Amino acid sequence: MALEKKIEMVADLIEAAKNFFVDLLRPDMTLEKISEVVSPRLDDTIKKYEKNGLNYSAGKFHIMYADEEHFQLAFEMYFQDIEGKWHKCANESDLRDATLLEAGAWKTIQALKTITFPIEKPKSKDDDVLQKDKKLEEYKEAEIDKAIDAANEAPALEAPAAEKAINFDKK
Repeated sequence: MALEKKIEMVADLIEAAKNFFVDLLRPDMTLEKISEVVSPRLDDTIKKYEKNGLNYSAGKFHIMYADEEHFQLAFEMYFQDIEGKWHKCANESDLRDATLLEAGAWKTIQALKTITFPIEKPKSKDDDVLQKDKKLEEYKEAEIDKAIDAANEAPALEAPAAEKAINFDKK
């Protein structure tokens, strides 16, 4: 690979990483929705650089707790060129306001601090490149178990007055 072409490709990789998080989120995002929005963009990045001679190896996408009012997105991907040299493509978003997230998603981020999705190489056109996070799945199962336990422990509620049988004929 010509040195000029290689320098241009690596510079382009760095520039793409800088602009990755522009206008990505909308209000009431769930963790699944973030994954759905990010996955195609990561897929396009992988395909673009593989087409230019880099071989995608591995990567991770993170949703991270920043402070009481903010979270942050980040990714890192690793490519190898034809000469065997490694190139890292990575970026972090600016701090994002927690109000962009659905309440359950924000609670999950606060509890887990970092949610990591491995970035897989796309195998077919409609593949999601972001894979499930085991820690997130375990957390969701535990929350469901807590809710079921709480429901089982709650006292039975009395039927609303409208549903009670009222007999006015008896004196």
